[in-house]
Amino acid sequence: MNKHRLNQTELSNRSGVSQPAINRILNERSRAKTPRKDTLQKIANVLGVTPGQLTGQEPIPSRMMAYGAVPVMNWDNLTDSSTGQQSDWMACPVAHSSLTFALLVPSEAMCGDDGYYEGDVIFVDPGVAPGHGKDIVLVTGQTALFRRMIVTQEGRFLKAVNPNWPNPIMPLPHDAIICGTVVFSGRVR
Repeated sequence: MNKHRLNQTELSNRSGVSQPAINRILNERSRAKTPRKDTLQKIANVLGVTPGQLTGQEPIPSRMMAYGAVPVMNWDNLTDSSTGQQSDWMACPVAHSSLTFALLVPSEAMCGDDGYYEGDVIFVDPGVAPGHGKDIVLVTGQTALFRRMIVTQEGRFLKAVNPNWPNPIMPLPHDAIICGTVVFSGRVR
């Protein structure tokens, strides 16, 4: 949970498992010493592991590290021309280019039924071409954005997945620099 920066309540919200049940599992109290398989599966899905890995019965496979680690960037790094050393690195579980980096989802613009949660880790690969329906990170002026690209006959647009976002769809700005396409966020994109 710490790796994903989740507390028990957030894990409960994302997995659909009650917070008291998660607490019992973590503290190994009562029947929770052997939680139901479906409960473990729900939690494992959120954490990006198998139920066996979650319980320590299976090792986390080396393939999780086979693709290498990528720097965890700060959104300010995308708009700041000065680049510094990255102190945090994270294993990327899918194939990616050497330019791939990780970011934390910054706001609720991309939260929705087919979206993300604030604080989720996304892996962004500049080597993957942006296209219709792909989630991208871009810089326009001094603002970094995370949106879904929509391509129509009228042009290219950026869409916030959150239907309650104030400006859910906007034209792709002419000065936009696309930093990359999201390739992983707990599920292959």
